[in-house]
Amino acid sequence: MQGHGQTGQQEDQEAARAQAPQPDEGGRRARGAAAGRQVYARAALAAGAALAPRVVRALRAALAGAGGALLPSACALCGSVQRDVVCAPCAADLLRAVRRCPTCALALGRHFRCPACAAMPPPAFDHAHTLGDYASPQDHLVLGLKFGQALPLAGWLAARLAAELPGAWAEARLAPPDLIAPVPLSPQRLAARGFNQAWEIARPLARRLGLRADPVLLQRQRDTGSQRALDLAARQVNVRNAFRLSRPSRLEGLHVALVDDVMTSGATLHEAARVLKAHGAARVSVIIALRTP
Repeated sequence: MQGHGQTGQQEDQEAARAQAPQPDEGGRRARGAAAGRQVYARAALAAGAALAPRVVRALRAALAGAGGALLPSACALCGSVQRDVVCAPCAADLLRAVRRCPTCALALGRHFRCPACAAMPPPAFDHAHTLGDYASPQDHLVLGLKFGQALPLAGWLAARLAAELPGAWAEARLAPPDLIAPVPLSPQRLAARGFNQAWEIARPLARRLGLRADPVLLQRQRDTGSQRALDLAARQVNVRNAFRLSRPSRLEGLHVALVDDVMTSGATLHEAARVLKAHGAARVSVIIALRTP
């Protein structure tokens, strides 16, 4: 058995040597194979250029359809396991129709005109829109995004805003904005958090609406710190001159929309809008995920 195995190995080695090309012949074959590969490569590139968009669209559609079935999600508000970031009942509760002030987005209740806007000078921004009140349990959407790094919440908020904004702008007789920009964080807070939650909402929102977006239109010149414990007057002082344009920009006659996660007193958005109008913006709208009641 051993001799038979050695003989077989020798025969295999001899057959391999016999099939191996001679140097000149091998060179010719190698060059021919290389040329063939180049031809096929060109054909493949041409075919790929034509097929790639369709393939990518098909893959995206398939993944989007399978994602909900294969990767269920826990609702960010009630925890029920289903297909979306926020379950349908919680979304319906958050998005129920509420009559709001078109300027500051506060719920009007039984008032015909906004008592808050009647009691103070008008803000620098012209229109505000929000999905709902910054109150439990909806506040977990913003808290989870901002402090829990749950970035899918930003996409969900953007999708809901994109569905509502065209109607809100039409009702206010506003043309869609020419430009969307986030309220910026200070460099210190951006470094600590790792992302700007306002931009995480503004980016998919602009894409869904087909509008131009600028992530760095405004720059925060200094860290203003938390304003939670400040009253309105102190907040206004705290954010005074906190913003500037990050670079020379032509804003003359433009309608600019500012995006933020939460609006409380409106002091921050007022100051940002004031800077934009000082540089020529004709109109400033604010888009906020949630509004403090």
